[in-house]
Amino acid sequence: MAGLAAAVRCVELGMEVSLSEGAPQAGGRCRSFEDATLGTVIDNGNHLILGANPAIFAHLSAIGATGALSPLDTPRFPFVDLATGASWTVRPGMGRLPWWLLVPGRSVPGARIGDYAAILRLLGAPRTARLADYVDTAAPMFARFWEPFALGVMNTEARDASAYLIGRVLRETLLKGGAASRPYFAEQGLGNALVEPAVAFLRDRGVSVAFSRRLRAMDVSNERVGRLSFADGEVDLGADETVILAVPSWEAEGMVPGISVPGETRPIVNAHFRVDGPFELPGAAPFVGLIGGAAHWLFRRGPIVSATVSAAIELNDLPAPRVAEIIWRDIAKAIGRSASPVPMHRIIKERRATIAQRPVDDARRPAALTRWPNLILAGDWTQTGLPATIEGAVRSGHLAAELALNPAKRQIGQ
Repeated sequence: MAGLAAAVRCVELGMEVSLSEGAPQAGGRCRSFEDATLGTVIDNGNHLILGANPAIFAHLSAIGATGALSPLDTPRFPFVDLATGASWTVRPGMGRLPWWLLVPGRSVPGARIGDYAAILRLLGAPRTARLADYVDTAAPMFARFWEPFALGVMNTEARDASAYLIGRVLRETLLKGGAASRPYFAEQGLGNALVEPAVAFLRDRGVSVAFSRRLRAMDVSNERVGRLSFADGEVDLGADETVILAVPSWEAEGMVPGISVPGETRPIVNAHFRVDGPFELPGAAPFVGLIGGAAHWLFRRGPIVSATVSAAIELNDLPAPRVAEIIWRDIAKAIGRSASPVPMHRIIKERRATIAQRPVDDARRPAALTRWPNLILAGDWTQTGLPATIEGAVRSGHLAAELALNPAKRQIGQ
């Protein structure tokens, strides 16, 4: 998404663009495809888009796809505890003052005033701090709010997740009021919303878009990128040409000498099941958070219910049939179905879905600018000030495009 967003923004800014995509399709980990087993289009992974994602909405506006996301009727986040059967819904208020945190029925059950004070403390967390340095990990609030929140946003074990990044997300979502926290859903799939219209936008404006064209190496010998080596040949760069490199962190590390990148990644496992007959998720919403199970979030689109497991280190090494059994057991309990037999399903493992997002990993994220004046980095793993999310990826792409437009700004390191 970073490279795609950068290309769109470059065109908006009046630059000539050529886009080379290493995969057979655009969008990276944000993509949709027709699954023959389930007989419908599914997303590679589940993503929760919020009103507080301005870069995503700017991208949609640019490509003419503003109607592709549908908002939930009110800002609300339902949860169910699989162990106890307890359920509740977090309902942020529409105003900027978070008074709703103190209202029973709108906030997390069992939370104390001191638990909410941690939210304000997190806003000033240094980049070296972990979430566990700011919250009581033994309190009910941790299992019922902080853990699902951190896993969903950071894809990292909650205790060790960067307190600084969590504070940044809180500042842009819960503490900006209900409009910023309102969930949006791509009812026809993320590809239909964010990816396919972007590719059409580029092609309609004469941009060369090449798929399955993987970059193998760059020549950076004369203090600039002079040549790109692709699988199908080499391309020499002109004096006025700039490269925006939007590849995974581990690929960038092998191409850009001396670059600092986060050393560890975390997997995400998504499981999609076709459910026969009528059913409803707890809370009567298109999604629900699960406490006390293997699955962390459920999403529904028609007869398909999809589960997301973040930082899924243990599940990642299990065979797909076993993963399906474990996750379906959680889903069946949540929607009142039998755990056996397991319905038709598709298991998708992203072994390196995101960088790990502990303080030590965040400290190694590089800036967009490099020491080569015609090389700019883009990606959710760069130093965006946000976790590695779609919003962070799109913001990095927009920043890269704006830097590409202004060589003077790059030369003075701004």
